[in-house]
Amino acid sequence: MPRTAYIHSDDYANIVSRLPSNIDRSKKVHALIEAYGLLRLRDLTTISPRKATIKELCRYHSRDYIEFLNKAEDYDSGEGTEDNSDNEEDTTVTTRGHGKEDKLEEYGLRFDCSVFEGIADYTAYVAGSTLEAATLLCDDAFDIVIHWDGGRHHAKKDAAAGFCIVNDIVLGIMELQKSFDRVLYLDLDVHHGDGVESAFQFTDKVLTVSIHHHAEGFYPGTGSGIPSSARTKAVINIPMQAGLSDETLSRVFDEMIDPLFKQFGPDAVVLQCGVDGRDISDEIPEHKYFEDYQPDFLLFIDPGRQLDSNTEEHLAHVRSLVDNQSKTLSSQR
Repeated sequence: MPRTAYIHSDDYANIVSRLPSNIDRSKKVHALIEAYGLLRLRDLTTISPRKATIKELCRYHSRDYIEFLNKAEDYDSGEGTEDNSDNEEDTTVTTRGHGKEDKLEEYGLRFDCSVFEGIADYTAYVAGSTLEAATLLCDDAFDIVIHWDGGRHHAKKDAAAGFCIVNDIVLGIMELQKSFDRVLYLDLDVHHGDGVESAFQFTDKVLTVSIHHHAEGFYPGTGSGIPSSARTKAVINIPMQAGLSDETLSRVFDEMIDPLFKQFGPDAVVLQCGVDGRDISDEIPEHKYFEDYQPDFLLFIDPGRQLDSNTEEHLAHVRSLVDNQSKTLSSQR
């Protein structure tokens, strides 16, 4: 059995559950995992999360961005700016207000990534816990390390994006590179893993592979399978249409992912799930959040009448895209 670590604590779940886009999700997911008895498995060890230092965060992110995150709550509340609320010249107050909004928007901290209580701690813990996972692998302490609260694949070097404040994945891969020559990053989220791809697109040591829904107007609008630059080296995008079924996804793995794995020959793999795989009972055990699973209290979600739009013609098109993108991998081993 592989030696497996699971990074978690109740305090950490409380911090991560403050993320506005995922209120209480972490607490519910971990409670469900505990209710199924998965944390009592013989070969699983629970590891405490840790905070990343500013120096560690700045291995990838810009110092300006990290320093702004640390004062973002004060800035958002107005405590970090001049207060001219008593100024009789309304135009001055309005101008300053727009300036504040512009600054938040510069760092991606408006709209989908709004400032929230504890954002600095959230950033440090999410990044630090993924760094801890990478360190455990580098030290050969474990074969697999699970960090469910990580995987923030949209965050940019100097800005938040797509509900992602910090790109813990990029930081984790950079840590893995200290011990592993070649790293495969596989992204199964419905959205394109644009932030991670952007960080490693010009190196042949990290292969980024993203399987995602791609359609006009669908966030983030990238990942078409057509290289964005002639200098791009180890980037594979697999754009899928609506209704991706289990059968089609299995074919994608068999016909596209497995050959890429053999061709690239990674020394370590980073998997961003984005979806939940399971091999446990559909009947949810009673626990703290049991009532949230009404009316049937089952894990199974009926796909309804959604048809798989990934026709044979589309799969043939995707295979040709993958073949073209993988040409740069041919002479790398």
